[in-house]
Amino acid sequence: MKFDTSLASFSLALIGAISGWLAWWINNEKLNKQIATQKAVPIATKAVNEERDFVHLRNNQKDISNGIAIGFNEMDRRFDSIDKELLEQKAWLIRTKSPHE
Repeated sequence: MKFDTSLASFSLALIGAISGWLAWWINNEKLNKQIATQKAVPIATKAVNEERDFVHLRNNQKDISNGIAIGFNEMDRRFDSIDKELLEQKAWLIRTKSPHE
């Protein structure tokens, strides 16, 4: 059996080409994943920031609503107090009104 150099060189070239293609393909997949991650990070960061801002706005709206409710409760309390004082003054005026008038 004679050693065929052309077959050996073809086999080595084929193995080298397949190895090179395989190495390129693996590196290309890694690069694609890295690029996809780099593109996804700003999008995810933006989404997180938007969610945080929305939560802050919602909490601020709740605080404003609570403040308005407290303000209206305080106004009701003051109006009730004023109404009570006016009734007392009216009753005092009716009692102290002279019968000759």
